[in-house]
Amino acid sequence: MFRTEMARKRRIHPVWTDMGLIAGQPRVLSQLFIKDKITQKELAEACCIEPATLSRALEAMGYIIRNDNPQCRRSFLISLTEAGKKMAVKVKETFEGLEEEMMEGISDEEMDTIISLVSRIYDNLRNEEESGGI
Repeated sequence: MFRTEMARKRRIHPVWTDMGLIAGQPRVLSQLFIKDKITQKELAEACCIEPATLSRALEAMGYIIRNDNPQCRRSFLISLTEAGKKMAVKVKETFEGLEEEMMEGISDEEMDTIISLVSRIYDNLRNEEESGGI
């Protein structure tokens, strides 16, 4: 699985570089495309990154904006700008294209098996994490 993930990263990183993005930024844009106007903490948790490093670069690039959170004066709501929405669509299309490439020649039945097995692996890891293992 590690080797597969490394091959996927080697394949996609040059695409992100050509788009002017660095590791982690596509994931943030994708998450905001799915659910816009979320707190920095929620976004960081969804993307598995630290809240403090989350948005500065994307904000400087004009892709996201931080607004005061009317429900909590100590937090911000993060949302996509128009430029950010356009970039998020490109990121989504890139992820979808790579997924198609990765799944080429795999039948629907095989895909169902893959999803089932990877879901079990994920559940095993989550259960270990919650029980305080490793």
